[in-house]
Amino acid sequence: QTSKMFKILSDSLYSDKIKAVIRELATNAHDSHVSAGNPNPFLVKLPTAASPNFSVRDYGTGLSREDMESMYTTYGASNKNDSNDFVGCLGLGSKSPFAYTKSFTTSSYFDGMKYTYIAAIDDAGVPNLNLIHSCETSEPNGLEIGFAVRSSDFSEFSSKAVRVFHYFKQKPTIVG
Repeated sequence: QTSKMFKILSDSLYSDKIKAVIRELATNAHDSHVSAGNPNPFLVKLPTAASPNFSVRDYGTGLSREDMESMYTTYGASNKNDSNDFVGCLGLGSKSPFAYTKSFTTSSYFDGMKYTYIAAIDDAGVPNLNLIHSCETSEPNGLEIGFAVRSSDFSEFSSKAVRVFHYFKQKPTIVG
């Protein structure tokens, strides 16, 4: 797992970086709902002047601290290899925000705990994951991934979200 491979798999892989990030994170949210048996929509927040962040919050299975720390730092690591019910399985989607930004926040809600991480590219060009906070929570299981968006990209996030979600059978709840 070298910096060169991380760059290829998170940056060079996608020709349309904004659309790819929306699609990959939303697909992971969808798959998590399938895994948890949750038929309800996941939540997508589009960037606005009042809240210049993009985020996806699912209400699926969530990930334990151990699973977070292995899956978010290893390409190819996936918990969806054993079923055809899932869209993803290559272990790339969770790292897709790196195609747009050098850091993003992930919170995992898992069995009464909330683990908040910052994923970032280090000076050597390799992603790392830092636990910045953990606490008890009454929130349902799931993940929330988010990052800041340049104001010049707000409308592009909105228009590409429309295109991506056009193909989703179960539409997410969209805010922004």
